[in-house]
Amino acid sequence: MKTKIKTVHEEEYSDKSKIIGILLNYSIEDDWSESFPYIFKNGTYIFFNTIIELMDYMLYGENKMKRAYIEEIVFDSYYDAEYIINNFGEILVWTQ
Repeated sequence: MKTKIKTVHEEEYSDKSKIIGILLNYSIEDDWSESFPYIFKNGTYIFFNTIIELMDYMLYGENKMKRAYIEEIVFDSYYDAEYIINNFGEILVWTQ
């Protein structure tokens, strides 16, 4: 399966310290798609499976919510690629 990613919504904090957004990963061959909420801060994207997990992270810090980190330069290579083989979620390394 060939997929692409795109940002479907972003909001930046007024002090420009963080960006919160939703990333869409979609197939260019069929109707498959999935989305990931994320926070971008200090040159790193932090992805979550759900908005609730993102909010818990914002409220309580790095506790036990599932998340994945990816540096901006690595993320940009996927974002700018013509396509990704398989889905973006398989690229992410999840931690708790």
